[in-house]
Amino acid sequence: MKEKITFKKRKYMKNVDCKKVSVIVPVYKVEDVITRCLDSLCRQSLKDIEIILVDDASPDRCGEICEEYAAKDARFTVIHHSENRGLSVARNTGIAHASADYLMFVDSDDYVHEDFCWIPYECAVQYQADLVLFLYQTYGKNGLAGPLKKTEGRGFGKLSRMEALELMMHEVGNYAWNKLYSKNLFSNIYYPEGYYYEDIGTTYKTFLQADSIYFMNKVLYFRCYYNGSITTLKTEKALLDQFEMFIQQYRDLTEWGYPKDKMSFLLNSIVLNYCMKIKPDTNDAKYAFCRKVLQSAKTIPKDFTWKRKVLFVLLKYCPPLFDTVCVMWGKRL
Repeated sequence: MKEKITFKKRKYMKNVDCKKVSVIVPVYKVEDVITRCLDSLCRQSLKDIEIILVDDASPDRCGEICEEYAAKDARFTVIHHSENRGLSVARNTGIAHASADYLMFVDSDDYVHEDFCWIPYECAVQYQADLVLFLYQTYGKNGLAGPLKKTEGRGFGKLSRMEALELMMHEVGNYAWNKLYSKNLFSNIYYPEGYYYEDIGTTYKTFLQADSIYFMNKVLYFRCYYNGSITTLKTEKALLDQFEMFIQQYRDLTEWGYPKDKMSFLLNSIVLNYCMKIKPDTNDAKYAFCRKVLQSAKTIPKDFTWKRKVLFVLLKYCPPLFDTVCVMWGKRL
């Protein structure tokens, strides 16, 4: 991680037939905020990009707004789905239509730094990186929603696959959008159709495919929370999908060789959350699996809140009382 990466600003010849980065933007029901996203893409310092807007049959004016931008800026391409098929299909559609050697993703309710494309692209080209990771900042309705995750001791640098996976787990996250990818990584990787939390079941696969991974300690993406965001959904479907995607990731990564103990906190968090929210059912294989994981845990995760520690102990030693407390504390869906 000590390698220093420097970039020289270069002038590029404008060539509509040679795009350097394809930016894929799924669009659905974001009429009030989509212009902020699209304006930030218009301002990109790397000009030779294509911006693929996938209108996932949005019932509002999103499709019209996308067409208005495409009429003004030839870098925009709009693809309209005839029916709503979900974020995964929209991303897969964008990948299939991308012409550049590198891919980036943006959610249409977020926005990006003016060097969002340029800095990761320069890193990928100069250092033959298949995957470039960078930081993000989170905003809510009332402004800044959370501090940057700590990246102490991390500057620009090349990562081993193990280092990159640890960074994904604890700092940069599973998100699709704070990374630049060689398009070749997606030759056999697809976002799973019909699932929430599809990033959890997909992003790690690109890490396992990449031969060269770099990290950049720079904020280039601005994530915006609002009511209705996938990350704020509290439905049984969302909970089940999060559980399935994480268990798939856990099994694949530990089979590859990622240490189980380094995933124990995340595993315990996911399975405890499942047991808290879902009404207990001894015939439910997922519930039985979660109970088994928690009851076999040797220690209480030190990073749990006090309430989660209490629930962890109750589920481990007194399941009936655990269920009663979950109902009392309003944890059930």
